[in-house]
Amino acid sequence: NITFIVTKDCQLACKYCYLVGKNEKERMPFEVAKAAIDYVLERENDPNFAYESVVWDFIGGEPFLEIELIDKVCDYLKAEMFRRNHHWFNSYRFSFSTNGINYHTEKVQNFINKNREHLSIGITIDGTKRKHDLNRIWKTVEMEQGITPNPEDERGSYDDVVRNIPLWLKQFPNAATKVTISSADIPYIKESVLHLYSLGIHEVNINCVFENVWNDGDDFRFEEQLMQL
Repeated sequence: NITFIVTKDCQLACKYCYLVGKNEKERMPFEVAKAAIDYVLERENDPNFAYESVVWDFIGGEPFLEIELIDKVCDYLKAEMFRRNHHWFNSYRFSFSTNGINYHTEKVQNFINKNREHLSIGITIDGTKRKHDLNRIWKTVEMEQGITPNPEDERGSYDDVVRNIPLWLKQFPNAATKVTISSADIPYIKESVLHLYSLGIHEVNINCVFENVWNDGDDFRFEEQLMQL
């Protein structure tokens, strides 16, 4: 797995996000990606790179905000692997984890159609609307200025994501999603997993927040949800 962090920008301000200091300015220039690709491909026989296959992974922020850069990077990758007769040319995959908000847009769909046979795309949806909107909220101007918004003014992103799930599953029927849980949303684990199954998502991975956000007794509440599920 070789990972490109293409941007620190995102439309959302998820309360459990580990990326501190999201901003619109820190984007990966094509020259940086190109240099990294050349460095790796020049070392085909190096034991550190002598794997049978490769996953080129694109993350952010929200990677699809940089779809034009990603398209250019992937075109360069394919051309260089072919030109060098690299053994990865017939054994590679482009991988994405996205919030799904702009999944339906023309540029993203053109990229998907162009690279369909070599793609893995996971859309993050946290479960029911109640659970998803508890943490996965839209970024506001106030947040960018360091001002904590009034909870009543928070706007969840569930409706903006769920509208793209049918298209995503049509293109990637076996795709997986990632659910993140913290103390506040433990009570909604069971209903959320069942909800995701009802949407047609049959691989649901659950990650606990790694930071210190937990309360006494959360482990027992977590176990009870899993027992019910």
